[in-house]
Amino acid sequence: MRFAKLWDMNVCVVGAGIMGACTARELARRGHRVTVYDQFEPGHRMGSSHGLSRIVRKAYPDPFYTSLMAEGYGMWREIDRESPEPILHEVGLMYFGQRSSPNMVSMARGLTAVDERFELLEGDQARREFPSLRLTPGEVGVWTPHAGWVHASKAVHWILAAAERAGAEIERKRVMEPLALAESFDAVVLCPGGWIRDFVPVPVRVTLQTFVYVRQHLAGPVWIEDGPDLMYGFPSEPGQGSFKIGVHSDGPVVNPSLPGREPSGDAIEKVADVCDRRFGLHDIEIEGAQGCLYTRTPDEDFRFGALEGNVFWASVCSGHGFKFGPWVGRFLSNVVEGRESIDKYPRFAR
Repeated sequence: MRFAKLWDMNVCVVGAGIMGACTARELARRGHRVTVYDQFEPGHRMGSSHGLSRIVRKAYPDPFYTSLMAEGYGMWREIDRESPEPILHEVGLMYFGQRSSPNMVSMARGLTAVDERFELLEGDQARREFPSLRLTPGEVGVWTPHAGWVHASKAVHWILAAAERAGAEIERKRVMEPLALAESFDAVVLCPGGWIRDFVPVPVRVTLQTFVYVRQHLAGPVWIEDGPDLMYGFPSEPGQGSFKIGVHSDGPVVNPSLPGREPSGDAIEKVADVCDRRFGLHDIEIEGAQGCLYTRTPDEDFRFGALEGNVFWASVCSGHGFKFGPWVGRFLSNVVEGRESIDKYPRFAR
């Protein structure tokens, strides 16, 4: 690398979703000159960072990600404090399933390893935290108070605004040859989300996932069902009489550049089923259904890497990446400055 110093570098960030926005903010706040290029206008709905809500949590079946979010969770609080309106809603998380499930066991172990508070609840205990939820015999809930949801679109908007206040410039421009950019910038960081294969032959598939708003008020925490579809959901957003449910299991593979984002009828049936089983809601009224993109690696791990010289790239989707945005922004900024290696985490370098 040709870095003579760690400050006042000229850096290009490609992609203005949550990963690019957080990276631009962090680099600009460190005093670097930052230019952000995105092929769409900020706030567009073609990628994976739009909409009203994304779950943020430390609890993971994989303790590795729990350890990363033990570092990254507090960054959301910092962003929330700096935002002119609330974006982080800490309502807790209930992750529930069979007591003997490997996911449930490893989640408890991971939380214990990072000394994160949690409770293992069943029956009346679970109803104390989530009165509407119905558990079946043999099921328990892992309850963590340090979790909730982030208003996704507002988060990206205010993070980009913070980057601009720190001196970053944001332009609508489609990048075709990132290596050519390296001739004009000290470093280039690629955060293109579902378009990563336009730049790097990383083994990902882009799927269209469906989320549904059900017309019914629901109080309580965010939740995840430990099952084949990993159904997940949110309480009603402030002032709203509906609540959101999503399907994590694979939707249809799509081309991210094509405009169609039609929700899946099969996914809507799964939402109706979980409403019946878990909340006793029959014949639900759907207020709205939408589709958004997941960019998944075969093992659902993230990927980081480098092209020639000073061009770095990140594929941090896999259906669960949004919550890691601030952590990724810090890591990639450290990489650009030479403080950390892009292959620091072997799982992300495969």
